[in-house]
Amino acid sequence: MGQRFIKRVWVAIALSVVFMAQAQAFSVKLSQSDLNQMVKAAFPQTQQYQGIDAVFTDPSIELGVANQLKIQVTMTANRADQRVKARAAFDGTLDYSGANRTLEIIQPRMTDFEVLEHNLTQDAHLLDEVKQLKNKPAPMILLLDLKQIKLPLLGNQVPRSVAIRDHRLVIEF
Repeated sequence: MGQRFIKRVWVAIALSVVFMAQAQAFSVKLSQSDLNQMVKAAFPQTQQYQGIDAVFTDPSIELGVANQLKIQVTMTANRADQRVKARAAFDGTLDYSGANRTLEIIQPRMTDFEVLEHNLTQDAHLLDEVKQLKNKPAPMILLLDLKQIKLPLLGNQVPRSVAIRDHRLVIEF
């Protein structure tokens, strides 16, 4: 469903381009729920951080203002035979790279962490190590890779800018 929804959004954008009287510059505003549907296509994601393999799934984004956002993910942290599954929240800054055609969260920091399940024994340290990541910089989180979306109606036009303004994602062409 995620890819189909993304294509519908981009088709709507393309039609806006075709039917606009002033085709020089235009912008599209996406709601938080629209963005949440789109980013599902970029998950699951695997990150390595300080010796821990983490798989992020089930993203939920909360848009802020001035390119600030929060994302909640289900995080499964693994090392050897140890595993912790938790719901984690990160704060970060939205970054759009026109050259790479990616939308990312840069400088994310884990702000909340709730253990859902684990297979740890008394002497396992993985849970403590994951909890120590709280409020520390984490690796970038990819939200959307626009190279994966092929829409001939847009003529592979690259957005000029992407930003969060007033709890909406604004895409400018």
